[in-house]
Order: sequence, then structure tokens, then C-alpha cells
Amino acid sequence: MAVIIAAVSGTLALWVMDVILVLALLLLGGLLKGVLGAAKSIVPRIDAIAGVAAAASKDLDAVVVLLTTQNYISQIVGSVANYGGSLNVALPDA
Repeated sequence: MAVIIAAVSGTLALWVMDVILVLALLLLGGLLKGVLGAAKSIVPRIDAIAGVAAAASKDLDAVVVLLTTQNYISQIVGSVANYGGSLNVALPDA
């Protein structure tokens, strides 16, 4: 009788371990699927960042023009101040 109980309990333990193994494999598969999805979502985000960087680069090109304009305005204001004239005469209407 003891041998039968030991055999049944050993078989039961194997079945429980098999169920736990299957559940662990299913969990691992779900986690790996999530990792794969996250890895695939990186590429579109990098492309979006590249687009924004290109637009920002074009905005920085305008900085040179703004600095040139600021320098030009400073020279005119200085010239008008030296001659005591009016800015309305020196600067054309916009």
C-alpha cells in the first residue's frame, strides 16, 4: 500500500511540475512578445526624432540672418545717433 501511495504522489508531483513548467513557458512567451513589440516601436520614434532634428536645423539657419539683421540695425541706429537725425528717415517703412 505504501508503494502505491508513493507512486501516486510521485506521479502527482510530476504532473504539478509539468503544469508549472507550461505556465512558466507561457509567461516567458508573453514577456518576450512584449520585448519584441517595444523593440519594434523604437524605429518609428527614431524616424520622428530625425524629422524634428531636420526642422530644427532649418530653424537654426535663420539665426544667421537674424544676427546679420540685428547687426545692420545696430549700425544704422549708431549712424543716425552720430548725425542727430531721425530713425524714420534712415529706416524705410516696412
